This record gives sequence, C-alpha cells and structure tokens, in this order.
Amino acid sequence: MRCFSSSVGAFVRSATCGLSLLALLGSSGVNADLNNATSPTSQFKSRPDLHAPIVDFSILRPELITPGYIFLAPYRNLDPGPYIYDNNGNLVWSGAGSSGPKTAHTPRVCQYKGEDHLCYFQGEQHQGFARGHGVIMDKNYRIVKTVESSGAGASSDMHEFKMAPYSDGTTVLMTVYQPRQYDLTTNPRFNVQNGMGWIVEGVFQEIDIETGNVVFEWRSLDHFDPGLSWTLPQSTDTSGDGLHEQSPWDYFHINSVDKNEDGDYLISARHMSAIYKLSGVDGHIMWEMGGLNPTFNQTNFQFSYQHHARWIYENSTHTILSFYDNASNTFNSTGKFSHGWIISINHIANTATKIAQWGAPEKEGGLLSGSQGNIQLLQSGNVHIGWGEHPYFSEHTADGTPVMYAKLAERDSNVMIYRSNKYNWTAQPLTKPALWTFSRTGDRQSGMRFFVSWNGATEVRGWNFFAANSSAGPWAFIGNATKTGFETEYSFPAVAPWAYAEAVDAAGHPIERSAFQRTFVPSPGLVNFCDDRGCAMSEKTPDENRTGYEARVFVDQKYLSPNRGFDTTHYYQDSPRGRARRSFGARMGAAVAVFLGAVALVGAVGVLGLRVLGGAREGDDDKNVLPLWLRERAMGLREELGRTGLGSRVLGAYTRVEEKEMDEDLASPRQHWRHQS
Repeated sequence: MRCFSSSVGAFVRSATCGLSLLALLGSSGVNADLNNATSPTSQFKSRPDLHAPIVDFSILRPELITPGYIFLAPYRNLDPGPYIYDNNGNLVWSGAGSSGPKTAHTPRVCQYKGEDHLCYFQGEQHQGFARGHGVIMDKNYRIVKTVESSGAGASSDMHEFKMAPYSDGTTVLMTVYQPRQYDLTTNPRFNVQNGMGWIVEGVFQEIDIETGNVVFEWRSLDHFDPGLSWTLPQSTDTSGDGLHEQSPWDYFHINSVDKNEDGDYLISARHMSAIYKLSGVDGHIMWEMGGLNPTFNQTNFQFSYQHHARWIYENSTHTILSFYDNASNTFNSTGKFSHGWIISINHIANTATKIAQWGAPEKEGGLLSGSQGNIQLLQSGNVHIGWGEHPYFSEHTADGTPVMYAKLAERDSNVMIYRSNKYNWTAQPLTKPALWTFSRTGDRQSGMRFFVSWNGATEVRGWNFFAANSSAGPWAFIGNATKTGFETEYSFPAVAPWAYAEAVDAAGHPIERSAFQRTFVPSPGLVNFCDDRGCAMSEKTPDENRTGYEARVFVDQKYLSPNRGFDTTHYYQDSPRGRARRSFGARMGAAVAVFLGAVALVGAVGVLGLRVLGGAREGDDDKNVLPLWLRERAMGLREELGRTGLGSRVLGAYTRVEEKEMDEDLASPRQHWRHQS
C-alpha cells in the first residue's frame, strides 16, 4: 500500500507504510503511542534502511514560500537524526542513512573554510539536555570535523552548536550542562537539607575549531545566584531535585548563544525566563530582559521559558532581537499561546516593545509549546518557525499570513524537534544512487519496475535506465524518467535480467550511476503474494508447520544467492565523465533524435544479441536471439519515427500524423526525461 499525508502534498511515491515498520518499538523504549497514526513513516524500496517521517501539510501556498530546503532533526521517532526536506515535503536527505540513528539537533548550513557545510549536534539525549559533540559535514556528506567542548568539564550540550558570528568560520559557540556539588541548604526555598546538594551550572564556550582551544568561557554561577531561578528543585520534568548527581537541579538552563561584532554575547536562560547581554571581555551582565531583575520596562508583552534569542540589529541607542516565547514550561504559563517575537529595545528610555509576532495557524487561535522551539528570519522577508515539543514547522509572510504549516508527527507520538530551519543547499553524496528492480512474472506479462533514489543529492532532475543480459554488459539505454520525490518509479513493458540507473541534472548531463542490479523475480512459492510493484510482507510459519534445522531440504540451484551472477570485482558501473545523454526531442529535432535512436538501437540489438528472461526458445542461437524487451523498444522507436516526415521517407508511410499533431509532439514538455514506448 502507498503512504499519503492526509492533506496537501507529501505523497511519498513508491513508499510503504504499515505497523510492521514500528514493530520493534515495543522493545526499544520509545513511547508506546508512536505508531503510523501518530508518526507516519515512509519506507522506500530502493533504500529499505530509511524510515523518514512523512510531512503532512495543512497549509501550503507554493507561490509565497521562500525557496530552499527544510532542515530538522526529529527525535524519539523510528529513525532519529538530521533530515532535509524540500518545500513539497519530499525527503532529500536522511542523516540516519549515513550516520546511523543517533540523536541529532539543529542541522543548519554553516560557512567553514569559505564554503557551505552542514553543521549539527550529535549525541545522547537526556531529559532536558544532551551529551555529545558538534559535527561539520561537507557537500558530499563527509564528516570533515568534529568539535568537542574543552576545558575542565562535561561534553557539549544540544542547545547550541553554531559558527560564531564574525569569526570567519574559525570558532564555534557551544553550550555545556555542568553538574556540580553545591550547598543547597543555605536557602530554605530550595527545600533541600541534611547533606550536599547537586546543581547544573549553565556554561557556554567559544572554541577554536582547528586547535580545540577555549577562546572564551562563561559560567552561570559566577554571575547568577540560584535563588533568582523561576524553576525550583522538584518543580518540573526537567528541573531535577538536586539530591543526587544523576538528578542535579537545573536552575539556569541556558538554551541559546549569539555573538555581536563587538565581541559581546546574547544568551537565553529558560529557567530564569530571561535574556541577557554579556560582556565579551569579562562576562559581566550588560543588561537583562525579563527575569527577576529586568533592565527594561516591557511596554506591551510578557514572556517566559523562552528559546532561541538572536540579534537582528544593534547600535548605541537601540537593539532589535528575535526569540521564541514559549509562554509556558507545561507546569506554569504567562500566556495562552507560544509565539515568535521581534522586540525593539530603547536604551535611552530603558523600554522593550514587541514590534512583530507570529503564532501557529491552529483553529483554536494558536499553539502552546512547553519546551523547545525557534524563529528564523528568512532573506525573502518571510519567517520560519519551529514549534518545539510539537513536531511542527511553519512559514509566514511579514504581515503574519501563514503560507506553510506542516506536521512531522502528532503530539501524542512524543516525537519532538528542538529547532527547524530553512536554507539553500547544494550537495552531491559520495555514495551511489540506489536501485531496486522487480518483475512479478519475469516476462512481458508484468514487465519490470525500477525504483531509484539518491540520498542527499540535490541536483538530480531525471534518470536514465540501462539494461543488459549480464552484469558484465554490454548495456543498452532503454528509457528515462523525470525525478519524482525521493524515490522515482519507472515501468518498462518487458524484462531484462540486469539494470542500472544514471542520475542526470537539469541540463541532461549525467552525474552518477547506480550499482548493477539483478532484476528480482519471485519464486513460485512467493509470486501469489505479489503484485506488479512488489510483494506483501512475509509471515512467520506456524509452529505446527515449522521445518526443523536438521530436516533434509532441497533448494533449486537457481535460488541460491551465489548463483545470481554478481561479479565481486565489478559491482558498480563506472561514473560518467561529463557526457550528456540528450533526451528525445530536447536537444535535437524530434525526428532526427528518434531516427538516430532507432538506428543506434537496431545496431545495439545486432551487436548485443541480448536475451530476455523467458524470451528465448530452446534451441535458439544466443548470438541471433532478438530479446523481447529490445524488440518492443525498437518497435516503439519505429512507431515514433514513422510519425515524422523524416521517418516516413526512411521507413515508408508507416503511420502518418497531421502536421499539427507532429508540432504538438515536438513541443510537448513530457518528452523531456520520459520514455515513450
């Protein structure tokens, strides 16, 4: 069966959904409510190792959406990790397919050594924080650098890993959640007695990427007493009780760090419900917005438990910044809904004024997110918002109009996204395209299906398909197709034993080729459970019918895996060397292209003498057999050729068409990348 999102877009072609995809969750510690109703998941025939979440759009206005890709990293889903999707909800890249299902956060495009790279945090998730390191990938999805926190402390945390602004890609900002022993008996409000307490100190570091040295380090306990916290021990699911090293009190909860051109820092502390500007010289507090000791009078807003504070503009008299106001930590709230906000601070009048806001386009009027979330200002003037504990994201115009609202999972699934973002991105993996070919009957009764994908490739616009009688070739071009979504499906009316696919860009230039693929034909015992696109999931043999290991069994030699015909020394077709394969009618006149194609195909048939599965009769001379699949392709070309003036002169009046029809055929955009037989 096929997987659909329930609304606009995001139909994942040739994907399969089913409870079987989540069958292992019962023993993996994942929330029991994670299933295909609350967290719909794709399965691809060419990449069965990938289980990407399906994007469901309730609002999608393509004409108003900013070009680019959506970068996000869901966790607590079937395959956690960094992901990239296009504006239609099609998967572009699954990081779970290259780095394994490890928890990741905030994938973003970053500048490193003067070029675009992919940066994200990767590590082990804990309740309210994480332990791990930063990852920098190049455009081939190779990890070129990992960055660890330094100094005398814990490993880095998920809440911030970003290139430090104005560092020219030489340093990064990282947060650290550092547990420490602390005397919590001094303040009765903490309600801790008769022993040593434990506390989490909020730390951030600026790290030199190449040397690993600490450029700057700031620690919360040196500037903020725990008595200023809005979140006391044992008060929330992330606060900790302060009684043990495994449950230290997280009084500060630093969750974002930014840097300005002067070298000062802007941080957000969720459990203080405050945003601070800190000196880049000695770390002292330059001003505080919110919290228990605010510098500014907030003229038209209140906020709490916020995330993702970022500078937009700053001079000697004014500061403009953005942040995501959660307005709640699930247990307490200061507002009905969460918002993305832009605030203007007047340093002369010591006032802070909200000048713009964006809310979730829900029928109730908004959405309340008790944790996580972010706001990103896009170059188009639009705004992208990630809704945190609700694994949703949206895009809005400057006036607040929602132009995209999408869900990766339902809240009941407990799948979350710390932050999501949108960027332009161009990448070509070092991996090969993945191909799976299938024929239900092994002959023209069912033909054959191609399922092809290339995880992470952004420039593929079409696919060329080739077939042969042997993995050693020789190979013949049999058709092409426009790329559709992550996985493209192509059907061919006959059957070839071997195939490979070639990715092509918008200009028709080949980019890369897949491995050689043996066409899968189900055995007689399996074929009744298959259709023309594949086979049903298997079932366990009942205990009463089980065959014991010691039993003597016979397996036909042709079903033994070593007899499939693969050559260990030559699994892959050689990569193309910049040669462009021109589609019919796209680069030459349609008549000339079809004529040359027919001549080339007839020549290939004469030279190759390929045999189709089930297409040769006993006693036929292999060298003189005309394979059925090539014969049908040649006849198709003959018909196309006959419909042109040149073709009628060459082959005679085979099938003439009106001049108008011929002109329409030549002008038809469908001829580009699409094989017509």
